[in-house]
Amino acid sequence: MPQADLHALRREIAIIEGRSPVLAESDGLRTDDGPSLGFSGEADSRRIALGVAALDEKLGGGLPLGALHEFRCEETRGTGALTGFSAGILARIVAAKRRPVLWIEEEMALSEAGLPFGPGFARFGLDPGKLLVVRARRPEEALWAFEEGLRCTGLAAVLAVIRGAPRALDLTASRRLALRAASVGVTGLLLRQAGAAEGSAALTRWRVSALPAGTMHGFVEGVGRPAFRAELEKSRLGPTGTFDLEWHHDRGSFAPAAAADPVARPSLPVDRPADAPAVREVVAFRKAG
Repeated sequence: MPQADLHALRREIAIIEGRSPVLAESDGLRTDDGPSLGFSGEADSRRIALGVAALDEKLGGGLPLGALHEFRCEETRGTGALTGFSAGILARIVAAKRRPVLWIEEEMALSEAGLPFGPGFARFGLDPGKLLVVRARRPEEALWAFEEGLRCTGLAAVLAVIRGAPRALDLTASRRLALRAASVGVTGLLLRQAGAAEGSAALTRWRVSALPAGTMHGFVEGVGRPAFRAELEKSRLGPTGTFDLEWHHDRGSFAPAAAADPVARPSLPVDRPADAPAVREVVAFRKAG
């Protein structure tokens, strides 16, 4: 089929489905990195730089937009780092797109980690007023809201928090989400709380954990910038790798993590032995008989 006829057919299908004809024409657009990203415009509008040259280079110039990305933590206690790292990425996307974000919380994940904290997001440069928060009772409902949100071109991104590996989140479901993100051009972030690595159609998959914060402003001790270990464990774009990052509030971007100073331990008392006595059985009274 001639290229002009193919574009015309895509436009007609887009109009019938209620999608943007411009995005429909770009569905067949390919980049040097692989499959179509389904996003119109110049090359730099299809990616968002994270601020770390080595990481952006691995991603071919930045995190691709209009695609599905998966982020996971091994244990529930890692949810804070998972949320913080994702908030930094969302802040970068919102700064470029100037649109709100749909944030979906599954009830089980919500009961473990709590609601999103507005002032904390503000410290990442993410305006809480641009967050539309949805609470879903079951994973099926969260995934339905996720896919429906990816249909909306008025959003900068859609993020869904799912706990573990529910049956509803299978390879078919992730393919639907990935295709929806690519066809419409809305970026999808799937956060899996306490989830093991699973088969997925996501363009990239990350394992996120917390790192000790480095010092700042010359203080020997104190609270530094939020620090993360982001392991790019799967990428359809090419090479993977592990990156130690920290979030700079003033720059609104990530940077290589500064070395954290070891925390000083309290000195031992001079009137006590250095080692604790060995554990032994102590009987308060003699045994009768």
